[in-house]
Amino acid sequence: MLYDLVIKNTVYVNLFTHEMYPAQIAVQNGRIAHVTQPGEAELTGKQEYDAKNKFAVPGLIDTHLHIESSMMTPRHFAKALAPRGTTTVCADPHEIANVMGLEGIQYMLQATENLPLRVLILAPSCVPSVPEVETCREPFGGKEIEWILEQPRIAGLGEVMDYPGVVADTPRMQEVLCAGRKAGVFIQGHAPDLTGEELSRYLAAGCESDHETHRVEEALEKLRAGMVLEVRHASNCYDLERLLPLLLRLDCLENITFCTDDTEPGDLVEHGHLDEMIRIAVKGGMDPIDAIKVATVNAARLIRLRDRGSLRPGNLADLLLVSDLHDFRPDEVFLGGELIARGGSMVWEDKEEKLTYPNTMLLKTPIRPEDFQVPAHGTSVKLHTIAYNDGDKFVTSLETCEFPVENDCACIGNQADFSLFAVFERHGRSGSRALAPVHGLGLVAGAVATTISHDCHNLFVAGRDPQEMYLAASTLAATGGGIVCVEQGRVVFQLELPLAGLMCDEPPQVMAQKLEQLKKVLSRFGLPGHTPHMLLSSFALAVIPAVRLTDRGLLDTIRQEMIPLYAD
Repeated sequence: MLYDLVIKNTVYVNLFTHEMYPAQIAVQNGRIAHVTQPGEAELTGKQEYDAKNKFAVPGLIDTHLHIESSMMTPRHFAKALAPRGTTTVCADPHEIANVMGLEGIQYMLQATENLPLRVLILAPSCVPSVPEVETCREPFGGKEIEWILEQPRIAGLGEVMDYPGVVADTPRMQEVLCAGRKAGVFIQGHAPDLTGEELSRYLAAGCESDHETHRVEEALEKLRAGMVLEVRHASNCYDLERLLPLLLRLDCLENITFCTDDTEPGDLVEHGHLDEMIRIAVKGGMDPIDAIKVATVNAARLIRLRDRGSLRPGNLADLLLVSDLHDFRPDEVFLGGELIARGGSMVWEDKEEKLTYPNTMLLKTPIRPEDFQVPAHGTSVKLHTIAYNDGDKFVTSLETCEFPVENDCACIGNQADFSLFAVFERHGRSGSRALAPVHGLGLVAGAVATTISHDCHNLFVAGRDPQEMYLAASTLAATGGGIVCVEQGRVVFQLELPLAGLMCDEPPQVMAQKLEQLKKVLSRFGLPGHTPHMLLSSFALAVIPAVRLTDRGLLDTIRQEMIPLYAD
């Protein structure tokens, strides 16, 4: 038979038998037609490609990520991933859905067509992440989820973040999960620190996996319960290194996949994507074939993808040629039998399009200087305060702190290691806004305003000086969204993100340079870590323990109850 394409001189990595042997791979109509076994005759094709004795493996599959977190449009995001060997991703667009509602889902479906990356969409299960305590553009219930699940390329129900609502059988989560179960699709979990009977209730409700497991003991309990761990290596979270010794000791890799969740452009350009996870796993002691299997066969099985994940005849011809399985770096990447990347660079022909975006900065009332003042009387006032732990800036607790009062306002930012958070609803709905003191963040100077504020992405401001906070917020409000930094009374950095205040149409290398500038500014301000901007985006996240600030006010995220600003 004359095939469309024959890739010759490969060393076939057989993920079914754990063998490696010389083979030829035939492609017909974009799918694997035949892989020769030892002793078979030569194949012929209309096109023939010499693999030069490189290893042939399936394209990699990321089971959980957010394209919006890259701050790039899907087209540029795809161009960052494809040379790294990722050929399929399951993207949860709950970021843009919180800002644009169902219109955001439609945009993501349209924008992810005809890319050098197969993008499957997960229906966002938590828009907003927790109802009644934060404001998004258009809350999703059972009807909205049912509509999304009927659209093309929808692979399942996205991370179920409202795990307290699942455990408590709240009507909203019952509706959402019922829609997922009725459709028979994959239901992705999000269950940090969930153990015991509550974990069992979460699994019994249909949630199948978790990517929020950081602790070894927690990972062991979840694996024993039959949960799939989507082990994460993100720009702001390195669970793979932490959990790898346990996974190797248990030898239970069937219930493991790899995911990257939130990865910034700089890390994609410099370090890679799932290919980096394979290198880390192998360096840590995992067999290279097992590591590849986790990122392919296991991932496809979890998402119920029967047409990829291996080079079985009939599957999509998404495959990689790799020179070294231990230092895993794809030399060539084929998508549907078409060569799309070689030597770490795209060869896929990009058709540039001029894009326009709707305005999503819909503040009901203008931002005022007094919005950054806490009214108070007398000589001092006691306020409930968000407190950060020195060892973990993602985890908070509640403190009661006493502040001096001057000119009928609490003096907060001029106290040692205290700063202010402010959140403004920007979706044209309630017009709500909130302010709270913060202790232990480490902010020593400057103010920053951003519309990247998980998960509702309202306008968030952090700073010490109310005037600088006002300048940052009002400057950002005049744009379609993004990030603005103010230092010593002037704007020192601005990144415009016109698409939902989350993304822009810039290539990975350009975004990497801009974010490097931003990181230097935020580090100078005192925000810690390799990715201080990603830390900043979590300060209003209503599903991270234990106290956050949303547009509705201070929130106890464990009890899902609002906390009054003024303490008794």
